[in-house]
Amino acid sequence: MSQTLETIKTRRSVRSYQDKPLPKNDLEQILTAGLYAPSANNTQNWQFTVVQDADKLTKLQKAVGTALGNPGYHRFYNAPVLVIVSAPVDYSHAMADCSCALENIFLAAHELGIDSVWINQLTDTYDNPEVRAVLNGFSVPENHQVCGCAALGYAVTAPAKDRENKGVIVYV
Repeated sequence: MSQTLETIKTRRSVRSYQDKPLPKNDLEQILTAGLYAPSANNTQNWQFTVVQDADKLTKLQKAVGTALGNPGYHRFYNAPVLVIVSAPVDYSHAMADCSCALENIFLAAHELGIDSVWINQLTDTYDNPEVRAVLNGFSVPENHQVCGCAALGYAVTAPAKDRENKGVIVYV
């Protein structure tokens, strides 16, 4: 089996992280993998906003919780890094392009022994005034929508090895 297919098949989402920073070189490699993702017409008009400061992550988490009506929201799972992937609101391929970038980020992280999980709540709350104020403070452009986020770090406990596949393949 190819290394790429092995990486795809063994990657798992992790929802509990150690308080341990990522090596800068590893993070740079992960972000570079995201930059090399395919995009419609090779537009590459995404932005990756990398948040590593615990206070900033807490501030964003609280704003998202308020926007969701869930003050106990704690869905960044204590990850030491959150990569916010955004693109212009008026760009019709934003979600598809950013999803490709996020997948590259997840696979590169796994290849480097770094765990990850997709965080989706910002796609529903990025335009909430409180959340938007925090995002503006992080230099996420005002005209950008958040298409998804990658929480990155080292798992507290090893993720499960096996996974049930429920997808369907149809040949016609």
